[in-house]
Amino acid sequence: MSFASDCKKELCGLALEKPCCQLSELSALFMAIGSLNLLGRGRVAIQFACENMAVARRIYTLMDSALGVTPQVHYVSNTHFGGRRKAVLTLGPMHSPAFLYGMNMLTEKDGVESLRSMTPNLPLTRSCCMRAFLRGAMLGNGTITNPELGYHMELPFHDETMRLNLAKCLLKQDLPVKQSHRKEQGYLYYKQCEQIVTFLTAVGAHKAVMKIEDLRVKRQVFGDVTRAVNCDNANMNKMMEASDAQIAAIEKLLRHGQLNALPPGLQEIAVARLNMPAATLTELGQSLKKPIGKSGVNHRLRRLMALAEELE
Repeated sequence: MSFASDCKKELCGLALEKPCCQLSELSALFMAIGSLNLLGRGRVAIQFACENMAVARRIYTLMDSALGVTPQVHYVSNTHFGGRRKAVLTLGPMHSPAFLYGMNMLTEKDGVESLRSMTPNLPLTRSCCMRAFLRGAMLGNGTITNPELGYHMELPFHDETMRLNLAKCLLKQDLPVKQSHRKEQGYLYYKQCEQIVTFLTAVGAHKAVMKIEDLRVKRQVFGDVTRAVNCDNANMNKMMEASDAQIAAIEKLLRHGQLNALPPGLQEIAVARLNMPAATLTELGQSLKKPIGKSGVNHRLRRLMALAEELE
């Protein structure tokens, strides 16, 4: 399964929370993948359609637990998309009012029921309910990219009510509201690892968070190792370039017969460099009869190069 499917499966496996949180989660699911069908003569039907069977079971369980209603379930296959199977959960005219009252979409006055809203109208004032609403939005039609390929998460919305509810709940988690549109579909999105981790932690996807953090640590270690290797390679290249320049200077002194006229210390370091072209300054210093330090070796080599330049 994909990372998004694994994440949703984990969320669907969470224990049901308080009744208010169950209603909040169910309201987000309805806004994302639900529909209100007007059948005429005051009758309505509620439907949820989803391809993820774990999400379908979650919706069924939430309806039964929070509202005491059990939807009818049937399956349809779309021949245009490889026969992908979709679960459709339906509340008929008899049970739909319970759902509408629970979502604060239906009111009664003087024995007459009237539809006050086409979308759920829950207050979402508690932090727990806000987290549940975000969980429902992710389960409904949220998407998240495999962290091995990059960081990207989207929460689509179909109307202004859902957008405002999402923004309210996200701001409560100290998450910025980033909005964009693709064709006629609006969505809120995140592309930073820390923000995605904060969201997944809030909705309860702790296994998904652990996977992201594990990959992030591996990336950081790999990056540190790569930088260290690149640094070593750069230092090695600089050392070899310096060694080539020093050898060129020494050979020039040899061609002009000037090397034997130099002080013994310069002659010794010149021979050492010719014999050990890949040695570091420290290794050259330790190879001398009377070992000297890195600065002493560097000073002598600079003198040889300066003398070679004077021959031009």
